Amino acid sequence: MAIEAQTTGLSLTRYRYLPAPVKLVYLGTTLAAVVLFVLYWRAIPVGGEVISGTTYFYLLFAILGFNVFIGLGASRKSRAAAPPWYDYLLSLLVTAIFIFFLLHSDEISMRLWTPPPSAFHFALALALGLLALEAGRRAGGWGYVAVLGASIVYPLFADKMPGVLYGFSLSFEDMFGDFAFGADGILGLPAAMLGEMILGFYLFAGVMLGLGGGEFFLKLATALMGRVRGGPAKVAVLASGFFGSLTGSIMANIAATGSFTIPAMKRTGYSREYAAAIEACASSGGDTMPPVMGGLVFMAAIIANVDYATIMVAALVPTVLYYFGLLVQVDGYAAKAGFKGLPAQDIPRLWPTLKEGWVYLASIGFLVFGLLYMRWGMITPVYGSVLMLLLTVLTGRSKLTLRRLEAALAYTAGLVNFGMAIFLSIGFILVGLYKTGMAAAVTAWVVSLGAGNVFLVLLIGAIFNLLMGMVGLQRTSYLFLAVTMAPAVAAVTDTPIIAVHLFIIFYAGLGGLTPPVAINSFVAASIAEADAMKTAWTSLRLGVVLVFIPFFFVLQPALLMQGTAWEIVYHTALAMLGIFMLASGLEGYLLGLGRPTVAQRIILVTGGFLIAFPQTATTLAGLGLTGVVAVLALVRRRWPQASDRR
Repeated sequence: MAIEAQTTGLSLTRYRYLPAPVKLVYLGTTLAAVVLFVLYWRAIPVGGEVISGTTYFYLLFAILGFNVFIGLGASRKSRAAAPPWYDYLLSLLVTAIFIFFLLHSDEISMRLWTPPPSAFHFALALALGLLALEAGRRAGGWGYVAVLGASIVYPLFADKMPGVLYGFSLSFEDMFGDFAFGADGILGLPAAMLGEMILGFYLFAGVMLGLGGGEFFLKLATALMGRVRGGPAKVAVLASGFFGSLTGSIMANIAATGSFTIPAMKRTGYSREYAAAIEACASSGGDTMPPVMGGLVFMAAIIANVDYATIMVAALVPTVLYYFGLLVQVDGYAAKAGFKGLPAQDIPRLWPTLKEGWVYLASIGFLVFGLLYMRWGMITPVYGSVLMLLLTVLTGRSKLTLRRLEAALAYTAGLVNFGMAIFLSIGFILVGLYKTGMAAAVTAWVVSLGAGNVFLVLLIGAIFNLLMGMVGLQRTSYLFLAVTMAPAVAAVTDTPIIAVHLFIIFYAGLGGLTPPVAINSFVAASIAEADAMKTAWTSLRLGVVLVFIPFFFVLQPALLMQGTAWEIVYHTALAMLGIFMLASGLEGYLLGLGRPTVAQRIILVTGGFLIAFPQTATTLAGLGLTGVVAVLALVRRRWPQASDRR
């Protein structure tokens, strides 16, 4: 498929408008960054020296800096046109600044340049900061810029703030110096994210999509779910789960799978709003679907100092529970509406589909094997990408053309651009939290506020996440809670740190479905030509299982694959049963028994929650409640009421 016909919802949509020479630079810098990433991870000497530390990070930023403003348009309109002259100017400026820093990287490492040693160096730091703000605006919108602005202003007046907001103040010069040269700025978490962790996964996702993996998984989902009732909606759920496991990008997921699944659902009879809501909810789960998860998970690995493979395993069961609950609701809706499956001629055969795409499945299996068993670390997805390319050539099932390689690099560049824009601008938030002492102060405050009660502390975090999600600031919300609430919960309880970080990430995902600024729902609504606010409320109803799942795994580590095999199987089975009852009550349809009454729905929701809640007493109570509902439903079906007979 020609690359001009493909879209991912990222900067790839602008790639087609680039002049040919710029395309070569755009793709060449991406390839150079991947090569540098491999040299760093394999500790291969270049010119007699191993590139590492500050030198490596500034070199990587310099290589990738050019693409940010070329790939990300300044407005929605400009994303569908060739870059204007000022985007080239911004690209050259950010590259030149990073090259200057690169040439002085040894001096920066020893002296840190905090504060900047001269007015010229401060001017460069200020210019880089302004460029990072513009990049953040293009990737995250004006709401995100407002948060970045508050992060810049707060340190200037931190010593005059009341209560828990009191902290050490920084001068304007110190603020930008720490951002550009300090370990709490772009050389900290942003550099580690891009240079040590996520770049290889971007490559793996790009190669997979460029070689046709996205189309294969959509076809596989259709083969598996197309025949059953409500087939298109279930295909959307499954396809979004597959696609999310490749990219870790919710927006790319919605754009790529939604362009196929939403029209199919509308043709079958689903309303525009429901079709868009299903796609938004299904794509939101991709943020935590292994093996390639969203950027928040990579942040968690660095902040919590936990191996990515460990988080990958821990996220599997909770994410599967979410998709299971979504499928239950979709099935109930289809049963009530009388929707059937897709026409037989539109459904591919399963075995031929698997034979056609086994290369993609083998590559994913290899990635998981390398991460979990061989422990190769973050270089593993690069190996997986090479294997995928080799299998494609050796099997001869599809030609490895220049067009496919171009598509693979373009997809990779699109993911990297978006990540680079976000990671650079996050440096301001980190400086504001760490250099002022605010992170430690808020942590202590949360501990005292919770008074040792883990439920209260988690509830505070959940509410904060939802409020931030309502204005489209999920990443900011996660980052703040990851350095404040997570240490607080760990300090007052024995809750595993992974569980706390996943708790925050799951609620951040719910924020993307929460009105009034439900960004995930709005993107899906634009594809479906649906009412955005109606779609958002429908998405929130369908995604409400996200409210419950985080509390289940925080209180039961077995759901995070921590425990004996029996504990994991037992608690996972109970959680699935609980989610089944809970989702059935929410949707108003119980498989095999039909539509429950309002009172029975309330009992099903309550009973389902109690079954999944990891306490023996509550589980037994939940089983009793749901058992009563089942018996009443059976009696009602066997002996209809007099009014029913008449």
